[in-house]
This record gives sequence, structure tokens and C-alpha cells, in this order.
Amino acid sequence: MTEADIEKKVYRLTPSDPTAIVIHCSDPRFQNAFKNFIHTELGLHDGDYIPLIISGGVGSLSEPLKLPKEFKFMKERIEFFIEHFHSIPRIILINHEDCKHYESMKTLLGNSFLSRVANLVERQKVDLKSVAKNLLNLFGSKIRGELYYAHFADEQKQSVTFEKIFT
Repeated sequence: MTEADIEKKVYRLTPSDPTAIVIHCSDPRFQNAFKNFIHTELGLHDGDYIPLIISGGVGSLSEPLKLPKEFKFMKERIEFFIEHFHSIPRIILINHEDCKHYESMKTLLGNSFLSRVANLVERQKVDLKSVAKNLLNLFGSKIRGELYYAHFADEQKQSVTFEKIFT
């Protein structure tokens, strides 16, 4: 068989001027819910947004002094996208219930991690607000933040609802 005999598959790209960066966790249990929420509730489709999907999502930006490498990595990626895609006015931050990365951060950082809040859920909501404030300070008025928290909708933990978090 020669190269001429091999059929090449061609895949189309999505022409795009993205209008948002969406940051959420990489937990595989939540990917379908995140994608459906982003498409149906936020009105963003593939190519309309830049997904930053990383373990813990917003958690990577919440402790710049205690986790400087994680913070630096995420901050530089966001700066890159804002500088290279001038069409982006929105940064959407999503945290979720039962986040294993947040559990590991609690173990790694010790008692101080929950010192200002009642529990891990409250910590995640506080982080959404503080990270949004820091990003808005960094990028100025040309960027607006949108914050969401995914809660389990059933005892079997097979579906979620999204709560809008207000700053």
C-alpha cells in the first residue's frame, strides 16, 4: 500500500473571535454538565470561548503566595489570551461541589485553608469572588467576571444545578 492509497481525513476548524474565557475543573464527572451549562445557559458554543480546564479550576488562582507556581501558570495563560484575543470581555469562573483538588489543597495547606470560612463549599465561593476581584484589578474595566457554583441536584450525585455567585 502506498501513501496515495491511504485516505486522509480532514477536520474543520472553527472560525472564531472568542468572547469569553471559561475556567473550570477537569473532574471528569462534571465535564458533560459544564459543557451543557456553557452552551445552553451561557449561550457560548465551541469557538466562542477559550476553555481553561485544570484540576481545581479557580483553586489554582486562589493562593498566589502559598501555591505560586500554579498561580503563575494560570495568570500567564489568562494574560496571553487577553492580549492575543481582543474580542474577550468575559471571564467565567466555575467551581463545583466535591472537588478533589480542593480537598487536596485543604490537606496541603492545613488549618489556615478553612480559617475564614465554615466549610469547603464556602471556601470555594469565597475563592470565586476573590479571584474575580483580582482578575478584574489585573485587567481593568475591559473584562467582566461571571461566577458559578455547581451543586449536586440529587443524592446519587448524578446531576448538578448551577448557582450564580454575586460579587
